[in-house]
Amino acid sequence: MKEHQYKATVEWTGNLGSGTDHYKNYERSHQISIKDKVIIQGSSDPAFRGDPNKHNPEDLLLASLSSCHMLWYLHFCSVNNIIVESYIDHATGTMMEEESGKGFLKRSYLAPQSVYSDLK
Repeated sequence: MKEHQYKATVEWTGNLGSGTDHYKNYERSHQISIKDKVIIQGSSDPAFRGDPNKHNPEDLLLASLSSCHMLWYLHFCSVNNIIVESYIDHATGTMMEEESGKGFLKRSYLAPQSVYSDLK
């Protein structure tokens, strides 16, 4: 069995001068750094005082699920002589927020569409 290691650094960049002294006094901005890769600017969802122009964890989780599925599927097709010409997935996800403020991903739907050519 093989083991693969990954490292990422998430750094909060939203201190407006008074730290987290109050829920409304700091930005949710952060950056995600992985060695030798482009830095991803992140925030929370706008519903949680985040910047709508930055990726939020829910966006990234859904994109991760979709891309993981796509890469597995393309591998499956390639080793089974199925030629995929194109692939697109319009994934959607639903997060539930409880009265207490806790949230969770209730569901995610992957909706891949593929175009195939003749078998090898």
